[in-house]
Amino acid sequence: MKPSLITFAALTPLLAGCLSVLPEPDTPDALYRVEATQKFDGLSDHLLVREPEASRLIAGQGMVSEGPNGGLRLVPNVEWSGSATRQIQLAMIDSFKVGDRGNAILPEMGVSARYELGSQLKTLNLRGDTARCVMTLSLVATSNRQLVALTEVSSSSTATSGSNKDRAIALREAASACAAQAAQFAIASMPVED
Repeated sequence: MKPSLITFAALTPLLAGCLSVLPEPDTPDALYRVEATQKFDGLSDHLLVREPEASRLIAGQGMVSEGPNGGLRLVPNVEWSGSATRQIQLAMIDSFKVGDRGNAILPEMGVSARYELGSQLKTLNLRGDTARCVMTLSLVATSNRQLVALTEVSSSSTATSGSNKDRAIALREAASACAAQAAQFAIASMPVED
């Protein structure tokens, strides 16, 4: 027992030395967030807005670029300020005015709602200077889990230059437009009940 404690004590400084040679992670030059571009009236009832499902690469903080051969890579020096899918979820919620009749709410609030907006973020990337966002949206009645409506929305935006900053701004605009279209879909698809 004593030799193992002595060995451990002797190796501890060596392990600490190994950890100190790891490179420091690069800090991005800028962080971007998806924002609600419009405020919509018209929710006829409360609506749970779920975080979009997406691949890990798209859902994370890195901004993704697709090369001519279809290969994906992270855009250097720019990132989302948080998870891209969470930001799109919050932008969808922020797209609605707070109302008496119906509100868009987060599922983790624990509030019951008659409808739920689910989504799959299929594409959120850059191809050259063009940013693209594609989402499949579903409106579900929470009482019986019946599908009320299903659609696909898409948006694109072109960067004003080839710089990573301008490309990131174009990606933010495309994601924000997708969130606004999702909000419009929910308003148009929710049955109006008296």
